[in-house]
Amino acid sequence: MLKMGFSSKVNSTTFGISTSSGPGLNLLRIEEDLSAAHLRLARVFVESMPFTELIDRYDRPHTFFYIDPPYHGSEDDYGKGLFKREDFAVLAEQLAGIKGRFIMSINDTPEIRKLFGGFRIRTVPTRYSLGGADRAGVVRELLVMNFKPASA
Repeated sequence: MLKMGFSSKVNSTTFGISTSSGPGLNLLRIEEDLSAAHLRLARVFVESMPFTELIDRYDRPHTFFYIDPPYHGSEDDYGKGLFKREDFAVLAEQLAGIKGRFIMSINDTPEIRKLFGGFRIRTVPTRYSLGGADRAGVVRELLVMNFKPASA
């Protein structure tokens, strides 16, 4: 369902179909797909815990976190109550005290700019293309970080 679903949203069982192309899931190639996933995830830890606990558990000077919270204003898209609006402030406060480095991608809203204003913020253009459709043209997204990238 995730492979066929829209934007990996797990709180919905909606998935796409097409009358002009075949399905995205080919059961004859599922072994190859699983093998490829296995190779990509061989050195990855998958955890299921609150973000505050996860950051505390892995924070070291050599740790790099990629933070990808739900978009501001879309907190329930991945499950009701999993990430609340007030969690952005909790996240900003926690990230201000970590030993490692992080980069976070998030939609550009005045509230996010205010909450994360103490960090380096880079604006980047992107397209939101839920289900393959260009919904809003080019929009701005933020990259928030606690370090100066080499190319900046």
